[in-house]
This record gives sequence, C-alpha cells and structure tokens, in this order.
Amino acid sequence: MRLKNTILLLFMACLGTTVSAQKYLSTGKAEVSKEWEGNNFTSTKTFTENIAEAPQFTVLAKILLNDPLRQKLESEEMVTIFAMTNASFSELPKKSRDSILGNTALVNSMVKYLAVPGRIDSNSLQQEVTKNGGRTSMKTLDGQTLGIRETNGNLQLVDSENRTATIIASDFYHKNGFFHIVSGLIFPASEE
Repeated sequence: MRLKNTILLLFMACLGTTVSAQKYLSTGKAEVSKEWEGNNFTSTKTFTENIAEAPQFTVLAKILLNDPLRQKLESEEMVTIFAMTNASFSELPKKSRDSILGNTALVNSMVKYLAVPGRIDSNSLQQEVTKNGGRTSMKTLDGQTLGIRETNGNLQLVDSENRTATIIASDFYHKNGFFHIVSGLIFPASEE
C-alpha cells in the first residue's frame, strides 16, 4: 500500500509540474497591428517604441526620453494611455507651450495623469459613460481622478477645470495595454 501511495504521489507531482509548465512553453504572442495616419502601431512594441517614429508624437516621444517616467509606464502590468499629439501643444500660444514643456515636473505629471491602470478599450469607455448618464471617471496612475464625458458623439477627457481633450482615434495596442490618441491638453489638479 505504501508503494502504491508513493507512486501515486510521484505521478501527481509530475502531472502538476507538467501542467503548470505548459503555460510557459508558448511564449509567442499573436501580434496585433493597427494603422493610423501612415503609422503602424503594434502589440509587440512598448508604448514609447510605438510612438517614437510617428511624426505626430515627437513632443510626447521627447518627454518619454525621461527614464523614470518611461519606466513607470512600462512597469505597469496593464495600462491604458491617452496619447497627446503634437497638435495638442501647437494650439497653445508659444509662450505657454514653452513654459509647459520647460517644466519637467509638469509634463511628467501630465503624462501620468493621462495613464490609467488596466486595459480599457473604447467600447468599455463608451459603456461606462452611457451607464452613468453621459459622464464617468477613472483613477489615474498617480491616484487622481480623470473625467470622461460624451459630447456630440465624441468621448472627451475632462480635468477639474473643465478643460477637455477629445479622443480622436482609439484602441491601439502596445506591449502592456492600450492607447488612445487625444487632441487637447488637460492637467492634473495639483499642477493647475
């Protein structure tokens, strides 16, 4: 009987090891790509790698040269990022734009304010807004509240001063989540 139990125990241990190892045998992931204005964004690249060569994101790509900020975004298991285009900055008067871009602490907090833990696609955003009467909010990476509302059929991000950034393209994959493209600048409450 003892031999039978020992063999059964060894069999179960081997089976358990084999089954748990199966999830690590296939590390290849299916690549998901999506094109926007001549740029091909893919799930096999980090967010920073995806926007690095896109001419519409040179300002944001330059901001993400900051190692701690880039590492913060890339260290999240799943993160949804709202990516500001160059046009968002160019709409500002030159003096304001230079003031904002010259303030590293401000631009870093803006990027973290536009990053939300989890993988949130446009359908989920739309459902939450609809379910909550046209408005909802989410917690950002640094714990602040980011508002979302629907205006004239478009989803907009809203800060505490009612400034808006409109989502102009959505559901682009990156290595650890989604990103959506926004036009307009919004600011975290502590940086107003």
